Amino acid sequence: MTPEDLTLTTEMRAESTVLHVAGELDLSTVAAFDTELERALALGRVVVVLSDCTFIDSSALQSLVRAHRAARTPEQNEALVLVAPSQPARRVLEIAALDRLVPMFDTLDDALAFKA
Repeated sequence: MTPEDLTLTTEMRAESTVLHVAGELDLSTVAAFDTELERALALGRVVVVLSDCTFIDSSALQSLVRAHRAARTPEQNEALVLVAPSQPARRVLEIAALDRLVPMFDTLDDALAFKA
């Protein structure tokens, strides 16, 4: 896969940066994902929408774990949350038990309303 196989868009909603992921998160695209995550985390709370994410590999899982660790602060316990992963993405997140580490929601509204 090439970086063109991934589309990342961001928007500000309810004091959160919402990062929409479309396409494949793998070794060839994870650098762009990392860059966007870092930018978003610098602004505060990040909501990653995975409904259009068609694939996640171990490099993307590592990125999410690193972002989760970087986002946890004494002031804001859960500054990274995931939303509506596609079925293939959800399966990988569940197998890796990331769904137990990072809060995951079915809808964007639920994620935005979540306060740890």
